[in-house]
Amino acid sequence: MKRGVPFSMISLGCARTLVDSEHVVNDLRQVGFELVAEGSGERVVVLNTCSFIQSAIDETEANIRGLIERKQRGEIQYVAVIGCYPSRLKPEERSQQFPEVDIWLTTQEASALKPSLARLVFKSRFQPSVPVRYTKLTPSHYAYLKISEGCDHWCSFCTIPKIRGPHRSFSIETVKAEAMKQVAFGVRELIVVAEDTTAWGEDLYGTPSLPRLLDALADIPGLDWIRLMYIFPNRVDTELIRTMNRHGCIIPYLDMPIQHCDTRLLGLMNRKYTGDTLRRVLDQLLDQVPGLVLRTSLIAGFPTETDEDFQSLQTFITQYPFAHLGCFAYSEEKETRSAKLTPKLPASVIADRIDALMATQWEQVTKRNQSLIGTTLEMVMEEGVGRSYREAPDVDGCLKPLDATGLAMGDVVPVTVIGVDGVDLLVEVNQ
Repeated sequence: MKRGVPFSMISLGCARTLVDSEHVVNDLRQVGFELVAEGSGERVVVLNTCSFIQSAIDETEANIRGLIERKQRGEIQYVAVIGCYPSRLKPEERSQQFPEVDIWLTTQEASALKPSLARLVFKSRFQPSVPVRYTKLTPSHYAYLKISEGCDHWCSFCTIPKIRGPHRSFSIETVKAEAMKQVAFGVRELIVVAEDTTAWGEDLYGTPSLPRLLDALADIPGLDWIRLMYIFPNRVDTELIRTMNRHGCIIPYLDMPIQHCDTRLLGLMNRKYTGDTLRRVLDQLLDQVPGLVLRTSLIAGFPTETDEDFQSLQTFITQYPFAHLGCFAYSEEKETRSAKLTPKLPASVIADRIDALMATQWEQVTKRNQSLIGTTLEMVMEEGVGRSYREAPDVDGCLKPLDATGLAMGDVVPVTVIGVDGVDLLVEVNQ
């Protein structure tokens, strides 16, 4: 059997980019390309990029330089750079900086990769599609389900609307078809992602309509868990809560990036909610969703943040039981409105504040996790560790079974929590 042209795929950044990468892989395999591991004799490398903040840009550019060096040594022939990084730079800027890159495509131009690479490699404008088995980039038992593209919020620190464009919801039929395809491949957990998941349907129906989509997804046979990520606080309402409680497969887990709790700073961030609104939403969720697990992210060192603002944030995370929390240093992006705000905080002050916040969070989580000892959870086995509904893949803590003998990836078993290891839980498999 004739093999296709070997290519490798590097996917940087968030789960939304990973969804795009999986589609790219399967598109290319249909026109004569064969996915191989990076560094195993590929002729083509496709780099799907992130450029959300400067550290992501630095990582992307380091990867590009590494691929160019491989190309110059003759290890690979072609380099395609796609996604957020090309979207953020002007064409002349990226071409001048990295003239050795063969193909540049923005997030809006993703569909052009298949014909562009076919033309470049096969010297042909058209390559006939060939039947191939679908390739997943996540383990067989879970998948990320992207329900929309772009964002309309224009938070003052964020470049995503510039990079990915305005919010566009995918239709119920499109999303459900993708979900059913993943379940047919053995997926039992769908992790719903978007730039703002709770904005879904606003452009289709005139109002945000995530519960309508969730009702459709919850009807899919064989689906055990639906996990919601990227929830915008002021779009959490009674109907969403009712929908979560109505369907057993919608697990009581919410990823809700809040960024801060101070009303003045939230206003400068253009987050469209106040500290009081945030507290009301969290109180309602904790009161009405049994067993709720909350994940969030914060920004430390936003311009003008005072010692009092920071202390308020410190207190806030002791008042609400965030099981998982990430804190990021404010990154000044020149295209954003927040870049014009003064005064700016020194990097050393921001680093100290992050350390203090994470120390407080560690203390809180360790204390709360102690209360879980003796409880029973359903564990999904991963590589050497497990997860329950309380933990999302890659970003949260894990369950550490004392003995995982005989368990394979994707196996589901009941476990009892017997101890705490920081943010992780020590568990024993129930006999």
